[in-house]
Amino acid sequence: MYDIVVAGAGSAGCVAAYTAAKRGFKVCLIDAKPKEKIGNKICGNALAYHHLEKINLPIPEKVKTNEIEGIIIYSPSGHKWEVHTKRHKGIMLDRLAFGQYLLKTAIENGVELRDKSVINGPIIKNGFVRGVATISGKIYGDVVIDATGLKSPVRSNLPKNLGIETEIEDKDVNFAYREIRKVKNRLGNEKFCEIYLEPSKFPGGYVWIFPQGKRIVNVGLGVQKVKGYPHPKERLYSTMLKMELFNGSKAIEKGGMDVSTRRPLPSLVGNGILIVGEAGSFVDPVTGGGNGQAMVTGKLAANVACNALENGKKDRESLWTYNLALYKQEDGYGQKYTVLDAFRIFLQSITPKDIDYGMQHEIIKERDLITLTTQGELKLNIREGVERFFRGIGRLSLLKNLVYLKSVMEEIRNHCLNYPESPDGFDEWKKKIDAMFLELEKRFVPYSSK
Repeated sequence: MYDIVVAGAGSAGCVAAYTAAKRGFKVCLIDAKPKEKIGNKICGNALAYHHLEKINLPIPEKVKTNEIEGIIIYSPSGHKWEVHTKRHKGIMLDRLAFGQYLLKTAIENGVELRDKSVINGPIIKNGFVRGVATISGKIYGDVVIDATGLKSPVRSNLPKNLGIETEIEDKDVNFAYREIRKVKNRLGNEKFCEIYLEPSKFPGGYVWIFPQGKRIVNVGLGVQKVKGYPHPKERLYSTMLKMELFNGSKAIEKGGMDVSTRRPLPSLVGNGILIVGEAGSFVDPVTGGGNGQAMVTGKLAANVACNALENGKKDRESLWTYNLALYKQEDGYGQKYTVLDAFRIFLQSITPKDIDYGMQHEIIKERDLITLTTQGELKLNIREGVERFFRGIGRLSLLKNLVYLKSVMEEIRNHCLNYPESPDGFDEWKKKIDAMFLELEKRFVPYSSK
């Protein structure tokens, strides 16, 4: 019997396990992979420094492959935004080495690892989660932290009366394909990640070209997981890999994955359980990035669980402070990514020409893009004559939609900051936020389905 069972040894799980063990609790960390392969995950491999500041865990130089100073975003016709502030600086990771470092840190602090253990689902007793069932047996704990990712066998098998959403719809997922390639010539700027927007080619997603290291490029493509949309691998090969940069290049790693792009779950706690990382949809809905959010939510959930156990409790109400930290705080990932999900739904609805006009005429300025991505606040450049200009080019509806979106995003932010202090007011709060997003999805239909 353990104090805390952590399901999943990714970034979220390892940090959660390390945090709880460091506080003196008996922790079991479970993963389906063998120990030596834990950390080997298909992703963009980027990690922003501002996430690292929240977990206070040093990252050794050996896991870093490049330093990143910012992001360049390209519109369909080639207009670009350069975003480079302290908030957008970060590193590219050797993903396996990074995962192994986090795992080693957890084990050195007393965490017991159960590798090669496939999880079938949660153990439920008297309305509480009491552990997890694996193919080799049951592992019991006073509290379970679910870090098993998007297709979580724990979350998806929870009973409805625990108050946690169990399913992630395909429309809120991007299907992505990524390769790490060795190229003959260097990128033009090896300190900037590049993102390409083109709804007609990459519906509901984008292409990324991230400088993994000298002449090593992390390149991938994601599309919204909607029937009839292109396969990301086929589309990557027929478009971006035909760029001059990739002439004569060689693939070092290949693979596909599903990525959650929706808002975080409205509640991440139930009796005896907390949800972290991508299992709780803690991924930036616009960029799909989730490494940093995984570690921050892992640490936060572990501390909440430890505090509750120190008080001899493990019920939903005692774990509720995890929800409050995520939604009621200005920098909480719950409220920020819920607001950004509204922008994601809008972005997936607009045409290539809309993107071009918006970027070319700076309806959202580069500095305001920083505010949007870091704080979830949409600022519009509505100067005198803009409405007349947009009417003249037949894009007045775009401007009106942006004004409407700004208003809704502000309403969503305020609703999140008024998150209920206890589970008693949660059902009414959730009913209202669900209605807001239902209205958004009715107004902003995905572009390629029109």
